[in-house]
Amino acid sequence: MEIVVRPTQITDAKALAELYAQPKAHRETLQLPLPSEAMWRQRLENKPEHIYSFVAEIDGKVIGNIGFEHLQRPRLLHCGTFGLGVHDNYHGLGVGSKLIESVLDLADNWLQIKRIQIEVNCDNQTAIACYKKFGFVVEGEAECSVFRDGEYINTYYMARIKR
Repeated sequence: MEIVVRPTQITDAKALAELYAQPKAHRETLQLPLPSEAMWRQRLENKPEHIYSFVAEIDGKVIGNIGFEHLQRPRLLHCGTFGLGVHDNYHGLGVGSKLIESVLDLADNWLQIKRIQIEVNCDNQTAIACYKKFGFVVEGEAECSVFRDGEYINTYYMARIKR
């Protein structure tokens, strides 16, 4: 089973709406439940130049997504951030790792990005372990930073610095 990563296309809007409608996918991201295809289409049609989006496919089915932002404030041009989601039925297959590899290559070899900073829910041990595999470290914890399922939860600030 080969995981193929490619740039996101506007025609992926329906697949992304389905992906982020999955319980784990919206629980562990900042997406809201029941996203619409129209919302995703609008996002993809109006994507700024400094934001890069990729999807992961298996057998032509979109099963993962990562959005990478090259920060544009003058004193943050060396920084980037990303958010990703994987379809609930495809966890544990390396989809997240393939997506992260694609944006690390872009950041390290093409965009001159030195620091990538992300936030992750403190109880998402699978994602934390994945990020650590790529050199991300926990830099701090934000209390009550995300509202999820009717309660506030903490998030970790994690970062990877290219040395």
